[in-house]
Amino acid sequence: MKHYYVEYKPLIKAFCISDAVIEKCVEDLDVPMLSLAPKDYQRLGCAVPRPEAPTVGFLMGRDKDCYSADWNYILAIAKTGVKLRFLTYQHCELQMQGCNGLVLPGGAFDSPESYYADAKQTNIEFPTLRSKAYALCIRGAVARQIPVLGICAGAQMIAGEFGLKLYRNFDDVETPIEHYTHQDEAHRLDVVPNSPLARILNNQTQIFVNSRHRELVAPIRIQREMWAEANHVAAKDIQLPLDFYAFANDGVPEAWGSEDLHILCVQFHPEDLAAYGNDAMQGIYQWLADEIGKKVKA
Repeated sequence: MKHYYVEYKPLIKAFCISDAVIEKCVEDLDVPMLSLAPKDYQRLGCAVPRPEAPTVGFLMGRDKDCYSADWNYILAIAKTGVKLRFLTYQHCELQMQGCNGLVLPGGAFDSPESYYADAKQTNIEFPTLRSKAYALCIRGAVARQIPVLGICAGAQMIAGEFGLKLYRNFDDVETPIEHYTHQDEAHRLDVVPNSPLARILNNQTQIFVNSRHRELVAPIRIQREMWAEANHVAAKDIQLPLDFYAFANDGVPEAWGSEDLHILCVQFHPEDLAAYGNDAMQGIYQWLADEIGKKVKA
């Protein structure tokens, strides 16, 4: 493995690695080990992690025409005191070795057809290298039982991997809410009392969140009906593979996960609110570090 530091690019406010570096590693059959330079922890206003600090893997995006990780994501993670490792699509399984936790960010890309309630007939399991990398990371993390935080599209990929169904758009769900908006407080979030998310939010059961998703996880009633039909049982007898933690005030799921598997998924972007000093939203990223700490002590 060859070690590289990602480079901060202020014009796009993201930490990046050039395609040339990744392509050269592919040609050489080598695995790039990507991390954040000490000067960049300081640039973020965070302390350089202790040598014994746990390592969190972050699957990079391709939304800026290169491998990148937006400032707000990295700031929220770095504030928790962990070390950062960046994952690319060709090498993610090997790059994850030694990681104690995983963050799967949002982004715009195609998910597998099998995830959708209205799936088309296709023999293509993964439509993009990116969706395959997400799935491989999820499967690897579950197999190793390391904590996982999924954000927006990352949360949807986790839902799909566990058999929950998605919709490509809101045509099948009647809603007065606009779910794709750049507002900081786009809609109300109703949090399930005593859920892991409620505990993170200091038992708040209603908060306002941002919302930037065009696709969605199907509402719980529809999930149960689809699972019941597929398994030839009554909907009331269905135990879904993940628990739901929060809903928009139109009933659309906004958070889900599994305490046993150390998985937390949110449909919104807490890092963007945390960047403006929202401690509750920073707490979602702190959850990941805390879960890692529990497992290290166990």
